Amino acid sequence: MKAKLYLMEGLPGSGKTTTAEALTCLLQKEQINTRLHIEGDLNHPADYESVAYLTMDKWTDFQSKYASLDVLRFTEVFNDYVLISYRQWQSKQDIPEAALTFLQAHDIYELPFESYQSLIFKKWEAFVAQALMTDTTYVFECCFLQNPLTMGLIKYDLPEATLRAYIERIATIIAPLQPVLVYVDQTDVEKSFRKALNERPTEWADGFVSYYTEQAYGVNHSLSGVEGTIAILQARQVLERQLLEMLPFRVERFGNEDFSEKVRCTYLKEILTRNDHVQFQ
Repeated sequence: MKAKLYLMEGLPGSGKTTTAEALTCLLQKEQINTRLHIEGDLNHPADYESVAYLTMDKWTDFQSKYASLDVLRFTEVFNDYVLISYRQWQSKQDIPEAALTFLQAHDIYELPFESYQSLIFKKWEAFVAQALMTDTTYVFECCFLQNPLTMGLIKYDLPEATLRAYIERIATIIAPLQPVLVYVDQTDVEKSFRKALNERPTEWADGFVSYYTEQAYGVNHSLSGVEGTIAILQARQVLERQLLEMLPFRVERFGNEDFSEKVRCTYLKEILTRNDHVQFQ
């Protein structure tokens, strides 16, 4: 069976977004129906981006306060909770600042880890069931390792055994899709991250450093500033490399030192030849 899911992972500044786009392009050129979902995708089929979680009581209160707003189009109602895609809603309608602030505070990525984990498992299961019914190949960036570790390691500083068990569960769920994980590795985390800081907007850099150092891991290890962020990224890399070794499916791992377009393309073609039996000319 050909791979129906490619997972693109790597630390910030590794080049995973560009690599995911290049992989998608190669698949599409070979007439393989392919969908790419990169970091921040509001319509991600297996993850949540800017989605609030409300209990029924909070949902009732929210509705009564903002009854005049057309929120139902962006809402999923379940037996005992409600999910609101608030960025999608905001893109279609002006939302009172108080409402947006409330929903941001109830984002799924602000939930206790067990609650977040339960929602993510359900999301992956629903995606796999749907994907098995189509002829589409998917390319996902950062939702398999980065996002779970942002919650489990960075935000909550959970034991490694807990994080391993979480990743193992997702790996089991997606196994029917014959997934392939492409990991863009970095030999020099500090160099890559400082390069990213120089290339990206100051707002991104400040927000990233602030988040990484002010969550549980950074606080518990007395880490701050850019140097502290680099130390956390290095710790994350150690854990990610360990997780790669335990995965029950194919992992394609390569360094980003010589990451010219030609090298990237050659490497990706080799991956597709092995996993999708594509014969490039």
